[in-house]
Amino acid sequence: MIEHYKIIGTKLSFSTRKLTVNDWPILKLIRLEALTLHPNFFSPSSDEFKFTEADWKERLNNSDGANFGLFNEKNEIIGLTGIFRDRENREQAWMVASFLKPDYRRRGLTKHLYEARIQWAKEQNGINLLIVHHREDNEISRKAHQKFNFQFVKKHPPTDWPNGEIVPYDEYNLKIK
Repeated sequence: MIEHYKIIGTKLSFSTRKLTVNDWPILKLIRLEALTLHPNFFSPSSDEFKFTEADWKERLNNSDGANFGLFNEKNEIIGLTGIFRDRENREQAWMVASFLKPDYRRRGLTKHLYEARIQWAKEQNGINLLIVHHREDNEISRKAHQKFNFQFVKKHPPTDWPNGEIVPYDEYNLKIK
């Protein structure tokens, strides 16, 4: 299982690891930052601003999913991503919630969030298809999905986003086995 690896640059060192139940305060911190900065791109499953400690811990204590944090050389969380196995079709997993703090974007760090999720899925018994959605107008996500060989599947009808916009979203898949 991928738990920790380092990316060594010219001066900076980054690490990616699966978050544990004890990491709930840092999950809360970065997830709420993502929702605050980009309400147009993140679709929360419920009002996460009202989550209790138990709610955050429950999210991290899911054997059918994983949340990964990307940390800088000071061990500060700078990125977040998640993946969870589909409840009905156990051969599929959903990739969700990718976020990098603004100061760390455009450095190629997103690839480590993709690699962590893909590796986790490969280590699970029977997952062979990864699914990811993004708003039709989210070009950064589209380019990232395509860079990792995700294939466009379909356009979904317009839906209400948390910021009040009504925008279609696209679905991409990646076969991993």
